[in-house]
Amino acid sequence: MDITYLLFLQEFRNHTEAVLAPIMDWITKMAVSVWPLAIMLMIYWVFDRKSGKRMIAGFSLALLMNGLLKLIFCAYRPWIRDARIEPYGDSKVAATGYSFPSGHSTWATACWGSIGHWFHNRKKFVTVVLYILIALTMFSRNYLGVHTPQDVLVGFFASILMLTLANYIENWSDKDPDKRDLLILVASLLLCVLLAIFYFTKSYPMDYSSDGNLIVNPMKMLPDSFEGIGFVSAYVICRYFERRGFAFDEQLPWKDRFVIGTFALIPVIWWNSHIVSIFAAMDLKILGKFIWGSGIVVYAMIVVPLAMKKLKGKI
Repeated sequence: MDITYLLFLQEFRNHTEAVLAPIMDWITKMAVSVWPLAIMLMIYWVFDRKSGKRMIAGFSLALLMNGLLKLIFCAYRPWIRDARIEPYGDSKVAATGYSFPSGHSTWATACWGSIGHWFHNRKKFVTVVLYILIALTMFSRNYLGVHTPQDVLVGFFASILMLTLANYIENWSDKDPDKRDLLILVASLLLCVLLAIFYFTKSYPMDYSSDGNLIVNPMKMLPDSFEGIGFVSAYVICRYFERRGFAFDEQLPWKDRFVIGTFALIPVIWWNSHIVSIFAAMDLKILGKFIWGSGIVVYAMIVVPLAMKKLKGKI
C-alpha cells in the first residue's frame, strides 16, 4: 500500500513534468537547515529563556529517538524495496541510509512544531504557517520518493512524543531541582553511554546488491545517530549549570540581547556548515557528528550567556 501511494505520486510528478519538485525540494531542505535551529536559539537567548530551553531539550530528544529507531529497524529506502520507485533528482545520492523514520519530518516537527507552539498565544498566524510547513515537509518526502508514509508519520509522532516528554521532565524537575536535576544529569549521560555501546555492538543487515556491494553499510549510518547523543549529553550537562547561575535573561535588556544574539548566530552558521566535513576529511565522521551537536548546545547555553554577563553595563 505504501509503495502504491509513492508510485501514484511518482506518476503525478512525471505527468506534471515535476513542476512542484523545486518547491518541495526547497521545503525539505529548509526543514534540516540551520535556520529553524537559529530561531529556537534566538527565542532562548532573547525572548523566553524557559521556553527556548525546552525547545532545545525537545529537539535533542527527537534527534536521539530518530537515531535510535533508524538503527533498530534498519529499514531500506523505497527504491531498494521496489525498483519501480524512481526518486526525484539526486535523491539516491543525497538520501542515503535507512529510511524509517524520516529525519526531515523529525526535524521539521521538533523545530517548527515547538516554535509554532510558542507563537500560539502571540501570533497565531505564525503558528498556522509553521504547522502547514510541517505538513508540507512530510508530504515533500513522499512526493520526492525518498520516504514512505509510515516513515514521515512516525517521524512526526516520535517528535511530538519527545517534545511532550521534554516538557514533562522539565516540569517534574522544577518541583525539586536540587535532587532531580542531578538525577536527570546522571540518568541521561548513562543512557547516552548505553546507546553508544548498543550502536557499536548490535548486528545489522548485511545485504548485497547484484553487483556485490553492500546495499547499506551500517558503519556509514552510525554518525547520524551520534548527533542526538551529542545534543542530549551536552544539554543535560549545560542545563545543570545553566540552572545554577546562567540567568542571562535578567542581565541585559532584550534589545541588547537581540543584538548579541544576532551576532552570536554567525559562529553557529559556520559550525553547522563546516565542522562535520572537517572531521569527515579525517575519517572521524562519528566524532564530528557528536561534536557538531554537543558544540552547538555548549555554545548556546554556556558561551553566549557568559558573553552576555561580561557585556552587562558595557553596551
